Parts: sequence; structure tokens; C-alpha cells
Amino acid sequence: MPQDVFRITTAGSVDDGKSTLIARLLLDTHSIPEDQLDATLGANADPSKIADLLDGLESEKEQGITIDVAHRYFDSDTRRYHLSDSPGHEQYTRNMATASAAADAVVLVIDSSAGIKPQTIRHLDIAHRLGIKQFLVVANKIDLVGYSRKTFEALREDVTALFEPYDKASWDLIPASGTLGDGVVRAGRNMRWYQGPTLLQALDALQPVVTEDAATTLSLQLVQRQGPRKRRYFASVLSGSVSEGDSLTVIPGNTQATVTHLHSQGRPSGQALVGEQVSFEVSEDRDIERGSLLSTGSNITISHEWNANLIWLESQSGITGRPYLLRCANQQTRVTITKAHLEDASHNKMGETPSLETNNSYQATLSTQSDIAMAPFEMFPALGRFVLINPETGQTAAVGTVNYSLRRSENIHPHSFAVSRGDREGLMGGKGQVLWFTGLSGSGKSTIADQLSQRLQELGRMHTILDGDSLRTGLTRDLGFTEADRVENIRRTAEVAKLMAEAGLVVLVCLISPYRQDRNNARDIIGADRFSEIHVATDLAVCEDRDPKGLYAKARSGAIPNFTGINAPYEEPLEPALVLDGAGSLEDSVSQGLSLITN
Repeated sequence: MPQDVFRITTAGSVDDGKSTLIARLLLDTHSIPEDQLDATLGANADPSKIADLLDGLESEKEQGITIDVAHRYFDSDTRRYHLSDSPGHEQYTRNMATASAAADAVVLVIDSSAGIKPQTIRHLDIAHRLGIKQFLVVANKIDLVGYSRKTFEALREDVTALFEPYDKASWDLIPASGTLGDGVVRAGRNMRWYQGPTLLQALDALQPVVTEDAATTLSLQLVQRQGPRKRRYFASVLSGSVSEGDSLTVIPGNTQATVTHLHSQGRPSGQALVGEQVSFEVSEDRDIERGSLLSTGSNITISHEWNANLIWLESQSGITGRPYLLRCANQQTRVTITKAHLEDASHNKMGETPSLETNNSYQATLSTQSDIAMAPFEMFPALGRFVLINPETGQTAAVGTVNYSLRRSENIHPHSFAVSRGDREGLMGGKGQVLWFTGLSGSGKSTIADQLSQRLQELGRMHTILDGDSLRTGLTRDLGFTEADRVENIRRTAEVAKLMAEAGLVVLVCLISPYRQDRNNARDIIGADRFSEIHVATDLAVCEDRDPKGLYAKARSGAIPNFTGINAPYEEPLEPALVLDGAGSLEDSVSQGLSLITN
């Protein structure tokens, strides 16, 4: 049996029989253990219930639908398959997209009695945008139309029209009955008019995605420390092959490492091929971390800014400038979407947008805080596709494919100046830091900061105040109060505060900054060691009663949309450095603020 694994995922609309079809495939290839088979279906297996073999979640069993992605392995006579059965409901589209992001081919399932549905079209478009070019379309439930050849041929015409916009995709249409098994592994006796392959035969005829650069590339998953100077590395072979004694380039760092004590599939081996899991040591003393690559490839680029096709999956809108977690191969880092253009169904770039909506496709520019290794998807799929994770929820927010690295990221090299940050702090009399006051309008942020400023003045400590209203008359005067504008307002303020803190100033920032993600982004920009979040936790009723600028009255009348606390949310800090009561003692609040300032 060959060691390489061919990865497939199912797609299609709810109730078109994906789980039943795949369960039949597993049953008829004898890929389900007897104890699991007996426990799920019992001695007298009901063919209509075989989908229960895949629906593992209790909520799935109760509702008769697939919510999560079910992962299974099975073998044909020629190779091993990794199969992902993904959900068909619109609200679970991101599960299907995540599964497709790692697939070599898609099995697109259509109910023969119902035809093509909107979700069928959507799943095809997502898979194609993620770079999948091989599709097997299954006309499932052919038994429900009496194995009608006429119905099958009519469906073929519809499928032909469906694939017209995707001229680079290959596809074949196969009639099958997941419930009874016709056309899945065996041809059966009910479709003598059909002379084409079964689903399994068609799968065996598909070819793995081949990387244009056949050079060796390993992606490091785990570092096992076995002593002060001894480490064992665990990795997957993304391309080419690796042998004992190979000299590979470590990325990042561009140092050389020689492979020794190579194991493949858990056993000592002189060589390992693409798709295999390996462990090894290196003869040199190298600092190699999880996510690093070891390669001889020429298509890999080290970059922190690139152009990509992006499919937004999260129900919460994506916002340009807001941070997310990027995962590409085994690399993980923070990333922001700096620009996004909506794409239409024909992949034409439309107008720029500050927000990304569920199930829409975009051409986007992304930027990371640190360089990562990547490659254009067409050249190296394993390093050309990625997912974005919402750091607040841990959920997949988007999937994407790399188009190209932006050259400007390769031409920016910060200068190393002779006068250091420590030198400047010495002149200023203490460590530069940022106290970030957050809270509702009227909570007392600026009042507390003003009193704190006076105390710092008395102490001779250099400082400044960045107040929201003052900033909006200059630095951020072009921004409104939409969520996207608020994100950019906070980002710009954080960048300025960082520069001031690096000059040795104490920076008092007074911004409502209602969203945790954006305050966390400010912390990342400034540096956690210089950032103190202070929540001025004044009750809304007190703030509204004060209403120093008359804004609450306007918001209540509907004159001000997106006003925090009235018609826009405020997310309280979870672990602030201080919580101050803006209705309490001003002197106490100032004293507590002073306690955060170090020399």
C-alpha cells in the first residue's frame, strides 16, 4: 500500500445525502470496525440510518444533520484516503471551507430528485476559490427517481452549465445511491445504461496536487528537548523527499542543518517521501522552533505582507485593521487585513470595503507583525493557503490563498540608530509607558487623566495626553464612528503612543475604545510591558446623568447612531491593570494611576 494519503472532502446542500453516501463508501470498503458498526447500527443494519456512523455529535444525531466535520480514513486497492464529511447548512459553511482548504479534491453531492441548490453553487465556488481544481459530482439518491437515465442526463446539462465559469476545473458526473450502494463501490444491477466509473474508481483515477517545485520542504510541528544540547524534531514532508545526511536550509534564519537519525512513520528510515510524518535530529547546534521550515526550495518567500484571495466565514463582520491569528502550515502569528476589495461571482475586483461579511469573497492585502514563509498557492499549495482565527472566540474567521508577496515588504529595513530607547528614557527620567483609559463617554477618563497629568508635572515627569476628541480634530479627523473607523482610530492612536513611549514619555490615552480586540491590538502594538489598561467603570446612569457634551440626549433621540452604551456595545476589560470608579474619589483614582508609573 503506498504511504501517500489523498485528501478529499464532501460538499453540497443539506439533505442531499452526503453523510449517507460517505458512510456507504466506508461500509463497502470495509473501513468501519465491527464493534463500531454493531454499536451504531445493530445486527440488522437499516440502510437509511448509516449516516449515523459519521454524525458523532449528540446534537447531530438528534437533528439528523451534520454540524461538525467528520474525519475518516479508508483504503482502496491503490491508496489511502483522508475524507472530511462537511456540513451542508448555510450557517456551517465555514466548516466546509476549512475542510476544503486542505483537500486535493471535492466530492460535490447533488440530490437527483431535487437538482442543484443554492448551497451547491456556493460550495463549488468556495472550493474553487481555495484552489481546488478536481471535482467528482455525484448524482446521489438516483434510486428515488427510479434510476432514470433521462433524469441523469438532464442533470448533466445543469452541471455542465454550473461549471462553465470554472474553466480550469475538471469534473465528472457519477450516478449513485448512498442508501443502497449502487455506483459507490460496486456498479450494482440497476444502472446498466451507465458505463462510467463508480465513485471509488473515479477517486482512484484522480491525481494528487503536485507542487511545481519538487524540492524538499519539511514543516516542523514539535520540538522535543532531550537534554541541554540535544533535540528531536517532528515534522511533515510537504514536498520532495528527505534522506539521512541531507543538508537543508532552516527558514527563518537561513542556516544549514544536516538531517540525522531519521525516522518515518515511527520507524528508522533512510528516506521519507512527501506526505509522511518524520522525526529527526540535526548534527549542528541550531535553534529551530515549531513552525520553522527546512527546505531546499526556491519558491518559498519570507514576507510580512502579501496579496490573497479571502473568503470570510465568521458571522461577525471582519474589520480591516483588526488583528487575527494566522495559521499557515505549522506557522502561527498575528495578522491584520490592511485592505479588502469585494469580488463578484466572476472573480472581478469591485470597490474597497472596510468590513468583510459572511460567505463573501475578497481580494485582500494582509500584514503580519513578523515574517512568515509562504508561496503562491499555484506553485506550493501547502504554503499557499491559510486560515484566520478570531483570537476572542478561537473560531475560524476566514480561509484564504496566497497570490503573491508584496515587494515593498522586502524593501523595508528599519534603521538601527545609535541613540537607544534606554538612552532616551534616561534623559526623560524614567521608563516610557502608556496608561490606556477606557470607559463610557462621561465616565471621567479625561478628568482623571488631567489630574494625573498635573501630579506628573509636579513630579517633573515628562508626559503627554492623547484624548479622543483632540485626536479627532487632527490625526483622525477623517474617521467617523462606525466599527471599522473605531478600529482605525485606535490603531493610529496606539502607533503614536508607541513612538512617544519609546521616547521616554508617560502617555495618558483617553479613548472609549469599546472593543476588547482593538484594545488588545493596541497592547500588541505598544508592547505588553509598556501598556496598562485602566477601566473607568462608571455606571451608565451616572454617565448619562452627567452628559457633559449632550451626546447621550442626542443618541436617545436617534440623532447619533453607533453611540457606545446606547446603540453600540461596550466590552468591559477582562483583566485590566486597574478598575476605577469615575463617580468615586478623584484623589484615590489619581493615586492608583500613579502607582502604575515606574521610574
